[in-house]
This record gives sequence, C-alpha cells and structure tokens, in this order.
Amino acid sequence: MFRPGAPIEEIEQDVEAMIIELVHELGRLAEADPDPIGAQDRAYIKAFSDAGTNSETDQGALLATAVARPNLAESLIYLNRRLDRDNLDPKQPSCVLGVIIRLAMDGLWVSDILDATRFEARERTRITGLLTALSRVSDGQLGTMLKAIEANGAGTKG
Repeated sequence: MFRPGAPIEEIEQDVEAMIIELVHELGRLAEADPDPIGAQDRAYIKAFSDAGTNSETDQGALLATAVARPNLAESLIYLNRRLDRDNLDPKQPSCVLGVIIRLAMDGLWVSDILDATRFEARERTRITGLLTALSRVSDGQLGTMLKAIEANGAGTKG
C-alpha cells in the first residue's frame, strides 16, 4: 500500500485516493443492484463485509491514517452524511435502517481489522445476510415489527 519510508504527504495522497475509489465503488455497486430500494445499503455491506479479503489495501493502516487525518476521508464522510440525511427522513420510517446497517458494517470492518478471526465464514454470512434483509424492509414491515416490540414491552423500559 505505502512505499516504505514514504513521506507523510505521499501516504496521505494514497489514503485519500483509496477512499475516493471506495466511494466510487460504492456508487458502482449501488447502480448495479437491480432493486434501487436499499441498493446503497447493500453496496455498503458488500464493500465493508470483509476487511481481510475485500481489498488489496492495508486496512489497518488505512483506518489509522483516516482517523488521524479525517480530512483525507472527506468523500466518505460526505457520502455518509448525505445518506444519513436521506435515511432519517421522517416520511420514510424504514430508511433509518440504512443508518443502522452502515453503523453495523463500520463495526464489523473495524472488528475485522482488530481480530480477523472473530467470526467464521458461516457467522459472517449470517450477519451480512441479516443486514441485507434489513435493507429490503418496507415501512409497513418496520411498523409491524415496532408494534410487536412495543406489545412485548421490549425497549420501553430503561
């Protein structure tokens, strides 16, 4: 990923270029999805599903550099903020699941970086499969789930 002994400016350019490419890849994956509803969420799942095998880049170095210099991740930050605004539209209640999906995938990605053996392939498939299914939940289905949760008393007591 980075040339040994590379100056910080070169490393920053490499990181910024990788993040910009990631944003473009998210767009390509979403456009290729035949179902536009939840396509960006499914693209995020695909792009972040396995830090160890999903990319040729050194994911740990990418994360460390982006955290230390968030300005390098502006394109991804902008994309997430735009998606968050769209997903938090009160007229479309199920879209909030997009925020939850992206947060879960961010967590899985970081978990992979910290401990690549945490989940077996079967477990990872189960996790990403559930998140993919959530990307297809309609407002009506979410309403039914929330009513069931409320009826069971779950989530109402702190």
